[in-house]
Amino acid sequence: MVSAVAGMGGIGKTALARHTATQAAEQGWFSGGVLFVDLRGYDLDDNPVQPEQVYAPVLRVLGLASEQIPATVDEQATVYHQVLDQLADQDHRVLLVLDNASTGRQVSDLLPRHPAHRALVTTRDTLAGARQLDLDVLATDEAVHLLTRILARRHPDDTRVTQEPDAAVQLVNTCGALPLAVEITASILADEPTMTITTLLAELTDGLGVHRVRHGEQSLTTVFDLSWRRLRAREPEAADLLPLLTLNPGSDFHTDAAAALAGHPPAHVAPWLRALRQASLLRHTNGRWSMHDVIRLHARDHLDPQQRNPATHRLLEQYQHTARAADAHLRALPGNPVPDRFTGRQDALAWFDIEHTNLTTAVTLALDTGHYELTTQLATNLTQYLEWRRHFTDWVSVSEHALTAAKHLNTPSTLADAWSFLGLALREIRRFDEAITAHYQDLAICLETGDRHGEGAALNNLGNALQDVRRFDEAITAHQNAATIYQETSDRHSEGTALNNLGIALRRVRRFDEAITAHQIASTICRETGDRHGEGKALNNLGNALQELQKFEDAITAYQNAAIIYRETNDRHREGRTLCNLGLALQNLGRLDEAKSAWRKAVTAFQETGDTHWEAIVTSRLGESS
Repeated sequence: MVSAVAGMGGIGKTALARHTATQAAEQGWFSGGVLFVDLRGYDLDDNPVQPEQVYAPVLRVLGLASEQIPATVDEQATVYHQVLDQLADQDHRVLLVLDNASTGRQVSDLLPRHPAHRALVTTRDTLAGARQLDLDVLATDEAVHLLTRILARRHPDDTRVTQEPDAAVQLVNTCGALPLAVEITASILADEPTMTITTLLAELTDGLGVHRVRHGEQSLTTVFDLSWRRLRAREPEAADLLPLLTLNPGSDFHTDAAAALAGHPPAHVAPWLRALRQASLLRHTNGRWSMHDVIRLHARDHLDPQQRNPATHRLLEQYQHTARAADAHLRALPGNPVPDRFTGRQDALAWFDIEHTNLTTAVTLALDTGHYELTTQLATNLTQYLEWRRHFTDWVSVSEHALTAAKHLNTPSTLADAWSFLGLALREIRRFDEAITAHYQDLAICLETGDRHGEGAALNNLGNALQDVRRFDEAITAHQNAATIYQETSDRHSEGTALNNLGIALRRVRRFDEAITAHQIASTICRETGDRHGEGKALNNLGNALQELQKFEDAITAYQNAAIIYRETNDRHREGRTLCNLGLALQNLGRLDEAKSAWRKAVTAFQETGDTHWEAIVTSRLGESS
C-alpha cells in the first residue's frame, strides 16, 4: 500500500511523515525496518535523486555487503525487490518513507511490490495510484496552539498569547497558518521576551495590509524577510552566512563545510549556526545542519553575486582536501604514512558514507562553475570509495564529469587518468566495449607522453576489460606487458596485481601450469608488500588453478590460507566464497565431513553478509552431499 502526504512547501509534510514513521517503529509494526530517503525533488539546484541512486545504499541498509550488490542498475533493482520480498516472506515488514518526490518516476520503481510492505511519500503534487492525504494550512486555533507551545518550550512562563489573544490570531493568520512560518515568528518572539505580539504583527504587515501576506508562500516570504532583517541587525555574521549555506550542493552539511563557505574557522562559525537554528532558519540533527528547501529558496535571493564564486571555491577545496585524506586511508598499505584527519580505514569510509551526496554533487558543481582542476581532483579521490561501495552509477557520472573537465584543462596526464577511471567505471556496469575504448584512449596518451607507469596501468585495466569480452589472448598479452613495465618501474605491488590478473586469463584458456606460476608469484609479491587482501585473492585464484589439474591437496592449502586472510581483513563475503571452493576440493578427495564443515562455515558467512543467493547454493550443496 502506498500513501502520499501532499501539500505546499512549509506545511509540515516531512514532519508528519517522520512522526508517523517514528510512531510506527516504536509500536513494532515494521520489524524489517523504517527506511527514509530524501528524493530532493524540489531541490534549488534541480538535482533530484533518481531510483538508480537509491538501490545500492538501501540494499546496504538492508544488510547486503558491498560485494553482493550487482553492478548494473537493472540488476540492483531486481535484487532490491527480491530482498524486500524475502523480508516479507519472513514476516519482516518494511516502511519506506520517500520524502520530497516531485515526479512519479522518482518513486514508481522504488515502491515495494509485496503487499506486506508500506510506502509513505511526501510531495507537493498529486501522486497517481496512491492513497493521498492533502495537508491544508492549520486551523486558526491549531496555529495559535503551535505558537503557544513553541514559546512555552523556550520560556515556560511566557503569557503573551493569553495576554494578546486577538493579536495572536491575527499573527498566525498573517503567517498563512503555515507551520514553518508560525515557527519562525515564534522564534522571533522567543528571542525577544519583551516584544509584544502586536509589535511583531506591525513589523510583519509594515503598513501593507494583512490581506497582502496572508496566503501561501507569500506569507512565508514575508516572515522570512522579517526574521532575516532582524537577525542581520542583531547578529550580522549569522545573517550573512545563511545565503552562503545555500551553495552547499547537498541537503545537509557539517560545520566544516559551513566554515569553508564563510571563510572562517569552524570555532568562529559555530555560534552563527546556532543563532540560525535558534531563529528556526536552520535545523541541527545528528551533528548535521540543514534548512527547509523553501527557506533555502528565499535565502538564495540574498546571496551577494560577488561572493558566490570564491565561497564555492572554498567549499570545493574543503571537500577535496578531506576526500583526499580519506582516500589515502582506503588505499594505504601497512606501514605507509596516512593523514591524521581520520583514525583509520573505517573512519574514512564512515565519512565518505555520510558525505556521499555532497561529494558526488560537488563534482557536478565544480564542473558547472568552471573549477575544472577541482573537478578532476575530487573525482580521483572518490574513485576508490565509489568502487568499494559499488555506487557504479555515481562513479560513471563522476568520471564523465572528470573527463569533460580534463578536456578543458588539456593536460595529458589528467586526460589519461580521466579515461582510465571512466573505463573502470564502465566495466563495472558491463559496458565492456566502451570500457575497452576508454582504456585504449588512456594507453595512447601514455605511449605518446612516455609515461611508462601509466602505460602499465592502462594495459592491466585493458586486459581485464578484454577478458570480459572473452578476448583472452589479447588480455594475456596486455597483462604480461603490464607486469613487465611494473618490474621496470619497480612497482612491486602493481606487478603482483597484474600477475594475478594474468593468471586468471591463463586459466580461462586452460594454460593451468602458467596460471599457477603467475598466482604463486603474485601471492609472494602481495605478502612482501604487505597487501594481505591482495594475497588472499591470489591464493584463492591459485587454488582454482590447482583444482583444474586435480592437485587437490595443494588447492586445499591455498584455500585455507586465503580464508584465514579474508577473516583477518574482515571480508566475510570472500571468505565464504573461498570456503565453498575449499569444500569442493575436500569433496574431490573424499573428505566429505571436512567438506561439509567448510560449507557450513560458508553458509554462516553468507548469512552474516545477507547473501541469500550464495547461501542457497551452498545449502543445496550440503543437502546433496547428505
